[in-house]
Amino acid sequence: MKSLKYLLLPVIAVLTAFKSTEKIKFLQGDKVYEISAGAIDSITIDRKPFSIRYFSKRYDGDNNKFYSAKIAVLDRAPDPDSLKIGTSANDIPFFEPGTGMAPGANEMYDTMFVNNEGHHYLTYESDTAKRVYLVLEEKGDLELEWKISAVNYQGTSAPLSELKLDHVYFVIFIDRNLNQKVDPGELTIVKVKMK
Repeated sequence: MKSLKYLLLPVIAVLTAFKSTEKIKFLQGDKVYEISAGAIDSITIDRKPFSIRYFSKRYDGDNNKFYSAKIAVLDRAPDPDSLKIGTSANDIPFFEPGTGMAPGANEMYDTMFVNNEGHHYLTYESDTAKRVYLVLEEKGDLELEWKISAVNYQGTSAPLSELKLDHVYFVIFIDRNLNQKVDPGELTIVKVKMK
């Protein structure tokens, strides 16, 4: 019995070391789909408004601390060879410099663009300079929420109920150490099936 205890200690240490700030949540109505950062997962949601919650730090352009979530929404599975650990974000086609899509007139990203060549650049600086909503702040970590109420696909905007795809792929990159490289736990892929 003593040896079993020593075998479980490393497992318990790993489980307790995993922070809630490393989880990504898809929310729709009263349903919550929790995904570990760095995972590849699949969920099924309704063709209705939904949101994504994640943790990041405050964007601080004055001090060159460009904390953000870069989220690409693709109509096909991403190439796994271009998303390996150690890859520069600048070498991933939809995260290259200049591929960030502009937010709407309200400076928010309430329309999800399905685009294989670009990404949503989600930042939060303050209540007056934001592209997502602040849920809570905990020791410098911000829980942020991206609320999605519409879709733009092939140049046409529509309610989510009219999305003509059965599924999309979310590629979520949160560069926690600002080194512009994919490190463990920084890139998450979620296949979202629409019912």
